[in-house]
Amino acid sequence: MKNKSILIRNANVLDYLPTDMDAQPAPRVELTDLRISGDKIVARGQNLEAIEGEEIRDINGRTIMPGLINGHHHLYSTLAPGMPAPKNTPRSFQDVLTEIWWKLDRCLDHEAVYKSAVAGAWDAMRCGTTMIFDHHSSLTCVSNSLDEIERGISEAGIRGCLCYEITDRGGLGSRDTTLDENRRYFTKEKNSNFRAIIGAHAGFTLEDRTLARLQEMTEELDCGIHIHLAEGTTDRDICIERGWDDPVSRLDKYGLLRRDTILAHCVDITDAEMALLDERGCWLVHNGRSNMNNSVGRAPVNKFPARSCFGTDGLDGNMWGELRSTFYRGNEAGEGELGLRKASEMWIGAYQMAREFFGEPFGSLDVGAPADFLICNEDQKTPLHSDNWLGMLLFAFHPWDILEVWCGGNKTYRRGDKSPFDGKLCREAAQRIWDGMEKL
Repeated sequence: MKNKSILIRNANVLDYLPTDMDAQPAPRVELTDLRISGDKIVARGQNLEAIEGEEIRDINGRTIMPGLINGHHHLYSTLAPGMPAPKNTPRSFQDVLTEIWWKLDRCLDHEAVYKSAVAGAWDAMRCGTTMIFDHHSSLTCVSNSLDEIERGISEAGIRGCLCYEITDRGGLGSRDTTLDENRRYFTKEKNSNFRAIIGAHAGFTLEDRTLARLQEMTEELDCGIHIHLAEGTTDRDICIERGWDDPVSRLDKYGLLRRDTILAHCVDITDAEMALLDERGCWLVHNGRSNMNNSVGRAPVNKFPARSCFGTDGLDGNMWGELRSTFYRGNEAGEGELGLRKASEMWIGAYQMAREFFGEPFGSLDVGAPADFLICNEDQKTPLHSDNWLGMLLFAFHPWDILEVWCGGNKTYRRGDKSPFDGKLCREAAQRIWDGMEKL
C-alpha cells in the first residue's frame, strides 16, 4: 500500500546527480527535509512547513542516500551456498560452468526459481539495494520463469530489469524456448518497477544463426542485450577454436554492441576492443569478487569507459562490499587500478544506467526523483560531507548500518523485519536442487 504524504525532517542527504536526466554527476551532502508523496520526492528544503494530516518523522541528522543498484546479478544462484563440492574438481572456468552452474540451472523448477528470487532480492534489499539488473537461467524450466523472478523481487519490495540468457547449449528447441521467453516478458505489460532487456549467455555458447536471431529481435523490439563478454579467456579461446571471430567482433558484426547493451565482466579485452566498446556506447559491468572467485583474471577497470558500473554476478547482493573489494584489490599490488576518480565514476554509473532503462532520475533525492533511498542508523561514527562521501562508502558504511530501505515511496524494510519467505521451505528447495545436481 502506498504511503500517504510523509515529511522527513533533519536528514543528512547524500545524492549524486541532479534530476535533469542528462546532468553530469554532482555529489552533494546537505542537511535538509524531504517530503514523500506517492512514489516521488515532492519537496526538499530546510524547515519545510508540515501539511495537515501528513506523517512527520525527525531523524535527527541520520544519513539518507539513494538506494543501491546492482548492474549484473544472478538471483537463480541464491540457493547455491553450501552445496556439495563438484564430483570433478574444476581446472578451468569452463569446468566451473559445466560442473557447477550448468548443473544447478538444470535442477531449477518454478518453485525454486521463485524462492531463489525472493530470498536473493531480500538479501540484496537488506544491503540497501533497490534495483537489480538480473540475468536469469533455468534451462529445464524456461517458460514463464521471468514471471517467477518478477514475483520474488516484487515481494521483496524493490525493482528489477529482467532477462533470460539465450544459449545454444541445450540444442535448437531449447534455444527457441529461451528466445520465446525473452520476447514474452519483454512485450508483456509490466508495472513501473520492472523493465526488460534481451538476455544472452556468452558468445562461446551462441551459434552464428542464434546471433542473427538476436539481431532480428533487438532490431524489432529496439532494445539491446545483457550478455557475459570475455569473462576470462574462455570466450575468446572457444570462439577461435570453432573458427569464429573474436567475441567482440562477433557481437559487433551482428549489430549487438548498442548503447542499450549491457556487457558483464569484460576481463579479456584488448585496448582496441575497449576503444570499440567505448565508441559503441555499451554499458560495462565489473564483477570483481566473482572474477576472483572464478579465477578468470583481473578486468582492466582502469580502462573501462565512462559508461560502466558494478555488479555482483550472483555472489551476493552487497554492493558496498563489491565497491570496496574492487578498490582494495586494485591497491593490493600497488597498481591502484581503481582509483578514487574511477571508483566514483563507476558507482554513479549505475544510476545513470538505471535512468536510461527506467526513464526516471535515479541517483537524485531532489524534487521529482523516485523515493528510493536508505536511512542509516544513529551509530555512524564519523561525519559525512560532500568531500568525503566516497571514502565513507569505501571505509565506513556497511549493511548493518542500514535502519530502513524505501522503494517507490514505500518503506520496504526496517531492521529486524521478518522476511517475506519461509526459510525452512527455502532450505528444502536448496536440498532438492543439490540432490538433483548429484545425479547429473
